[in-house]
Amino acid sequence: MSFLLEKQDREENTTVSMGKELAYNAEDSIKVVNQANQVEADLIQINEQLNSLEEDVTVFHDNCYASYYHDRFNGRKTASGKIFNNHELTAAHKTLPFGTKVRVTNLKNDESVIVTITDRGPFVKGKSIDLSKKAFMEITHNRASGILNVKVEVLPDGYLDEYEKLLDEMLALSYVKDSLKKKAFEL
Repeated sequence: MSFLLEKQDREENTTVSMGKELAYNAEDSIKVVNQANQVEADLIQINEQLNSLEEDVTVFHDNCYASYYHDRFNGRKTASGKIFNNHELTAAHKTLPFGTKVRVTNLKNDESVIVTITDRGPFVKGKSIDLSKKAFMEITHNRASGILNVKVEVLPDGYLDEYEKLLDEMLALSYVKDSLKKKAFEL
């Protein structure tokens, strides 16, 4: 008889223990789901902030031609007084102020690059902006072409800093979201 009572006692303890474990897992699952929902809400808010940054971007040329500097200009002084380097992300424009940050988008493949205006030009009819070779090559797949059809947008002061900050936050939250997914799967 005592053997049967012990067995029944063990089964009851096991059942109680399993019940507690399931309750803890349910609580943990709820916490993970709540955290995941908060992370998702934060990601949506960051996306809205990124979209609002775009409202201050001004289209300067919606359809124009861009070319790139020849290597012979490396080491020469630009109109702004800076030394030109074809391996930096810079550009020449006839009227935009020096130091202006612009986003140049290749209209054929929708790839874009952000450059700083450091020089005047181009002084060839039909071309609106001269890019450094590095900037030009970042937005083209056809390395043989010397001219691109582009859109030029002027970025407001502080745009890059805010954009990079928001992207860093988004990356960190995406990592947290992935971790929460793994944790939820384990529970």
